[in-house]
Parts: sequence; C-alpha cells; structure tokens
Amino acid sequence: MCDIRSIIKYHHCVELKKLFKRIKIKTYMEDRLQMKTRPVMRKWIVLLVISVLLLTSLACGTTSTSTQQSPEENQGQTGPTKTAAPTKTPKPTSTPTPAPVGLSRSNPFPGTDVVSVPNWDVQIMEIKRGDAAWTDIQAANMFNEAAPEGMEYLLLRIHVKSTYADSEEHSIGGCDFDVTGDNLINYTCGISSVVEPDPQLDATLFSGGESEGWVAFLVGQGETNLILVVDETMNFDSDAKRYIAIDEGASVSVSSDLAGIDPTDSGKDRNAPVSMSEKVITEDWELSVIEVIRGDEAWTMVQEANQFNDPPLDGFEYIAVKLHLRYIGTKDEATYVDNSYFKTTGSAGILHDSPFVVVPDPALDASLYPGGECEGWIVVQASKGETNVSLIFEPLFDFGDGNKRFILIEP
Repeated sequence: MCDIRSIIKYHHCVELKKLFKRIKIKTYMEDRLQMKTRPVMRKWIVLLVISVLLLTSLACGTTSTSTQQSPEENQGQTGPTKTAAPTKTPKPTSTPTPAPVGLSRSNPFPGTDVVSVPNWDVQIMEIKRGDAAWTDIQAANMFNEAAPEGMEYLLLRIHVKSTYADSEEHSIGGCDFDVTGDNLINYTCGISSVVEPDPQLDATLFSGGESEGWVAFLVGQGETNLILVVDETMNFDSDAKRYIAIDEGASVSVSSDLAGIDPTDSGKDRNAPVSMSEKVITEDWELSVIEVIRGDEAWTMVQEANQFNDPPLDGFEYIAVKLHLRYIGTKDEATYVDNSYFKTTGSAGILHDSPFVVVPDPALDASLYPGGECEGWIVVQASKGETNVSLIFEPLFDFGDGNKRFILIEP
C-alpha cells in the first residue's frame, strides 16, 4: 500500500531543503557583493606595501666589500687575485599543502570511519547500488518508480549520533545529506522521489541519542568517485558542510581550465539581446538554447506535465524553452539552477515573471559543482502576439550584473 505520510513528509522535506539551500546561497552571494566593494582599499594597501619595500631597498642597497692583504701576503704574487665564482643556491621547491580532511571534495573523510562533523557523528554502515538497490526500493513501496535512463539508485545505511552541546532536540533525515561524484552534480533528496526501505533515517534526537536508517539517492549510472555530503538543512553555518568518501579513495577537484574561460558581453543590453543560436558565456555560466515551443503546443506540454497546472492567464501564452547549462564558477560550492532563474520581456516593455507550474520532464532543476552540466525544460510566459521576446537569465540572489543576459527566443 502507498504510505501517504511518507509521501507528504518527503515533499515537505524537499521543499524545505530547496528553500534553506537558497537562503544559504543568498548569504554567500551577499558575502561576494561585500568583497566587490573593497578593491579601492586593497589598492591603497598594495601601494603602501610597495612603497615600503622600495624605501627599504634604497636604504639597504647592495654594498661590495674587498679584503686587503698585508704586504707579507702580497709578496710572491705576480698577477691579480682570482675571485671564486659564486655558488648558485638552488631555489626551494614548495610542496602544496593538502586541504584539511573532510572539508572538500578533493580530500574527503574515509568512508569506513566514524566521522565527527559539526553536531553529529556519522558512519556509513552499508552501501547498495544499481539492481540491488532497486530491488529493495521496489519492495519498499509499489509506487516507487525505476531509475530514469542513464541513472541508478544508491542506498546508504547511515548511523548518526547527536553531539549537540545544548539540551534541545534536533531532527536528522535523508534531506540532511547529498551525494556527488565525477559528474559534478550535487544529488539532493529531491532527485530520488521514492519511499526508502525500512528503517528509514528519520529521527529527532537529544544530545547523545543515536539512530540508523536508509537514505536513497539517484546517481549517474556507473559514476565513480562518489562522495557523501553532510549538509544539515537547519544549520546555517557555511563552514559546517563535510564530505565523506563512499567509493574508496574518492576525490574530485575543481578543474583549473575553468579559470581560463572569459565571459562575453553578448546579451548584456536589453536592447541588443543575443541570438538564441549563440552560446552565452557569463561570469559563472555557459548557456545554450536548444528548442523553443510557444502557444497552444506549449500549453499542451504543461498540461501533460501535471493535470493540476493552470492555463495561461487571459491574454498570455506559455513558452517552453529547452536549455543546456554549464556552471563555470571556480568556487568549490554546489549552485542551484531552475525555472526561477528566468523571466521574459518583449515589445510591450513589460517584465514577465515565470509562471507557477510543474515543468515538463526533463525539467531544468539541478545543483551543480564547478564544471557540472545540466539540460532540461523551463516554462516562461509572454503576452499573446508579443514580438521580440527575450529570455532573461538572472540567477537568484546575484547582486551584480556579471551573469544577467537577454536572449532573443524568436527565429
């Protein structure tokens, strides 16, 4: 039978996860904005340091000393004294300092250990993947669906112990964990919409309390370097995230090639939108339009995506756009992208927000690490018959103009 409580709990958990993740992203973006206001101060500090170094260099100078020999020492010498050639001192080679264990994907905690993370002790007790995981998930609930093409299920049995220093109770469950790997995608609890086998990891614990249960994820089929990300939903400390290897020796680093990608100015001006056939390169993203469907056909797609989706407002029509995105930022953080990043405008000069609908599959809804890519549909809207409609790409909580672009979505 279908466990209604599990399904309701799952959807509530997913929405909370997305909300709190975006609040965390907002905090990070605000920090970035503050950093952008400091270049003038840094400039004067640099100039001051350079001035001090120059003055020190002039004061010290380079002096040469000569050793005078006594007359007795000079006797018998018929020519100038030869000076020995200076010996070259080899330059010391610097050894790169490895990242502290558990604080990054490049150096996660070993997966077999009990790992102490902020407020919790965590240990991976058992791992099931592929057919073995699907057999257990299928048996857990008859409405659980098989993994999509190119994906497979991952089941982790996780043991947790609360190490909170206070006397309050604290909840922990599947949505406090993510998984990532070579595909550079952050797989959250929202991707695998299944009821896990019993016992599920879902507990409210006081300090010292312990629990154990299964958590399900969807990952890339055959994906390697899988890493468990401990990211407690209600913990807003940006330094609290920890990484634990699922695959032995798992390690993923940010590619140095990303730093060499330069943004273009194409599409920065609303009056000069970039063509939909051109790849858009912003400060943190590469974006390509694959397909655009408008009007009745788009409404049919939206209807088929969910029977409860509303038709477009009077005088409006839906536009379905299939996009390919790649995150090219270099900070080792996962970043969300979905339908909320997009708006439209056109010949009427009105800004149209995205409609609140369930988007057709595959929906553009992903959390990406640097270099990660995703592809899927978004749904936007415009006035019926409106011309020169531009898709506006503007990431949430992005307070600069480095990523905002206007893309003409008409032939």
